[in-house]
Amino acid sequence: MHAAYIYSMESVLHFVCVDSVLLLNGSFVQSASSVRYPADEPLFVTVLPLDATYLPYTAEILGGKAVSNQNLALCCDMGNNHYYIELKPRSAYVYAQSRFRTAAPSIATVPAQLLDFVKSGNYAAARSMMTGELNESITDEALADFFEGVLAIRENVYTPARGYLLIKDDGTAPLCDIEIRNGLIENIVV
Repeated sequence: MHAAYIYSMESVLHFVCVDSVLLLNGSFVQSASSVRYPADEPLFVTVLPLDATYLPYTAEILGGKAVSNQNLALCCDMGNNHYYIELKPRSAYVYAQSRFRTAAPSIATVPAQLLDFVKSGNYAAARSMMTGELNESITDEALADFFEGVLAIRENVYTPARGYLLIKDDGTAPLCDIEIRNGLIENIVV
């Protein structure tokens, strides 16, 4: 009699959660920036905020997607079984106070500033962040189309392929290379 082995594909989950401690299936973790877990098994992630303004909660993650508390867990497929999961703060307030923080860095990166300018329709400010060559070669409509559906830009510190993740509203996080020279964006390659 031969034993049958069922192979379970592993996912690599990259959790981002500011000023919090995480419990993964009930165990404290010091860092959850790269967690390997079977793709077909649920992972229960409890967020314990270190700021009393926020409330704890648990999200069930299965196959890189949030099954519970979906509005608090932004899950994006980075490809190759890697998933970016940003766990947002949960507040008891009905309104959000301006001092509440998200997972975005306190000092915006050049690509993040570019996205903010494009999203707000301030194309003159967006163009001021580009080299002359790039500025002349791209239209406002092309900028708007490129960033359509992009919620945020995060530096990829999760996989060996460096660059930036375009966190999109469709649940994907494609990698792109944003070349910066002398503080100005020289090229964007997807």
